[in-house]
Amino acid sequence: MDLTHLLQKIPALLEEYRTLLEGKTIVACLGNTRWLGAFICINPITEHVVGASTTEDEGYQHVLQHQPDFLLVSETLHEGAGVSLVRRAERLRPETRTILITNRESTAVIGEALEAGCDAICFETEDFTPVFRIVAGGGVYYPKEAADVLRQQRRRSEEAATIEQLTDREVEVLTGVMLGLSNRNIAERLYVSPETVKTHVGNVISKLQARDRTHAAVLGIALGIVSLEAALNTGPAFSLWGNPSSSGALRKALNSG
Repeated sequence: MDLTHLLQKIPALLEEYRTLLEGKTIVACLGNTRWLGAFICINPITEHVVGASTTEDEGYQHVLQHQPDFLLVSETLHEGAGVSLVRRAERLRPETRTILITNRESTAVIGEALEAGCDAICFETEDFTPVFRIVAGGGVYYPKEAADVLRQQRRRSEEAATIEQLTDREVEVLTGVMLGLSNRNIAERLYVSPETVKTHVGNVISKLQARDRTHAAVLGIALGIVSLEAALNTGPAFSLWGNPSSSGALRKALNSG
């Protein structure tokens, strides 16, 4: 695959990472030493990495010590398991945004990660940037394979309750929440006031019986109300930064995986 055409986009991409990571910290725990080395050497990322390791226990110690904003972990580690680290990190500090890198065949691992509260499932063949954009904004990144597992878990759950149907506008707002957009950004895309969006978010949380907006997004995916792929095919209204080209690039990344 010839990726030469991507070279001209790198400066803008690096600048975007600087913006996303401003004031944030990262712990990276990857079983592939080369991937780990390459990741922590990316210029805008290096200064935000407070811990880098290849084993579960080392990764957990970094989370315990640094209380990071983001935890990037691979399914396979030199010792221990990535899903176990996600579970321990979520129990210790739910505010840490967790991203698990896995492969499409690991449906069991995906299920365990979702049950642990993982915020993003990223497949090894995917472009990592869209994943990070959504998670950094407070959204959840569950591509189709992960969403399917989540729906199966929901159907098996004895706690699955009947929920009140969302209005079309509430579904649009929930889509924005899933993509990590703030109330203000959602308002700009839907041409309404932030106060109106805040009201809609409150209604969505109430109807879905969710704990918070992130949980509402997870439940929305589990119930089939919203999906990542559908959201990214709605056009520029719900592109990540209101830019049609960004939406197109993200759709291409998803489809190529």
